Order: sequence, then structure tokens, then C-alpha cells
Amino acid sequence: MSQVRYLFNLQQIDTQLDQARNRLAEIDAALNDSSVVRKANTRHKKADEALTKARLALKRAEQDVQVQQDKIEKNQKALYGGSVRNPKELEDLQMESGALARYLSVLEERQLEAMIAFEEAESAHEQAAHNLEKVKKEAAAQNIDLSGEQEVLLAEVEVLEKQRQAALTSIEPELLGRYEKLRKTRFGVAVTGVKQGSCAACGAILSAAQAQEARLPSKVTHCDTCGRILHA
Repeated sequence: MSQVRYLFNLQQIDTQLDQARNRLAEIDAALNDSSVVRKANTRHKKADEALTKARLALKRAEQDVQVQQDKIEKNQKALYGGSVRNPKELEDLQMESGALARYLSVLEERQLEAMIAFEEAESAHEQAAHNLEKVKKEAAAQNIDLSGEQEVLLAEVEVLEKQRQAALTSIEPELLGRYEKLRKTRFGVAVTGVKQGSCAACGAILSAAQAQEARLPSKVTHCDTCGRILHA
């Protein structure tokens, strides 16, 4: 087998290794990325705080209404209980009764608004809690799938690395050095095929002499455009 053929085989192994390692890096990042769950947690926490705030606001509104109702009850007892007989005092009590009733209407309106706000906060809290639970389950399921894929890829990398070590023994040191240098400068692809008279990597059309040289087992031919080693 020619040196170029050995290099081409090595390139195929390295390409598979690159793909496997890139995917492993993606999986590792995904497994360590808890941003989706973290965001759902934050939304749930904010919804919980909003619900607590709305509950307190409703409680205060209910207490205000109760206090006002107690004042009205006290006013009505004084007004109609017979203990007050002075016309001026009775007139004052009647005026107070009207003012108390009007303010009760204001407080009841506030209570209604607080009740609506509480119901909305309660609904938002339920949705946030449901979403958090859903996100956690999805993340757990995804992690199981990713961990399984990770295990398969790690085994694949182990096999490929052994194949690579075996392939290296057949390649001349000078050619291997040239190959490694090209890998670094040509996005991991140092050896490429010839497709319909063109470089399969960059698409440059090869001269008839280049295409012929690429077929010779004793020659190491480079693409004039991208510099990669050609294998035909």
C-alpha cells in the first residue's frame, strides 16, 4: 500500500475522531448546562414571592373592610340604640354613618381588586410550578439519553485511537509531520480525494498532470490551491 493510501486511511480515522470528540464536547456542555432548569426555578421563585405578596395584600384588604364594618356597627348602635338623644350629636352620627358607608365602598372595591390580583398570582404560581416540574423531567430524560450516547462515543473513541496508533506505524515520519501540519492549518483535513477532476476539499479543478500524479502510488501530490495531499 502506498504512503498516500496510508495517510488517507489515517485521515479517515482522524475525521471520525474529530467528529466523535466534537460531539462529546457538545454532550458534556449539555450535561453541565442547567440554565433551562435554573430559569424555570427563578420564574417559580418569583411567582412564589408574588403569590405571598398578593396573599398579604388581600389579607390587609379584608382586615380593613372588617375594621370599617366594626366602625359602622358601632356607629349604628350609637345612632339607633337610644343612648344618644342630643340632636346635634345625632346629626353628627348620621353624617359619620354616611362617610363610613362611602369609605366602606372604597375598601370593598380595594378588596375585590386584591382578590383578583391574588387569583391571578395563584394561577401564575401554579403554571410556574407545573413548568418547573416539566422542565426537570425533560432535563432528566435528556440527560439519560445524552449519557447513553456519551458512553457509546467514548467506546468508539477508544477503538479509533487504537486504530490510529496502528496506522501511524506504516507512515514515514517526514510525511506524518507534513500531514499533522496540514491538519492544523486546513481545518483538520490534510488528505482529500479527487472528485471529477477536482480537489474534493476546496473544489479547485486539477490539471491533467496533477490528476495523473495523484493516481501514482509513488508520488505525493498536493492541490495547488489549498495545499492538501491528494488521493485518487
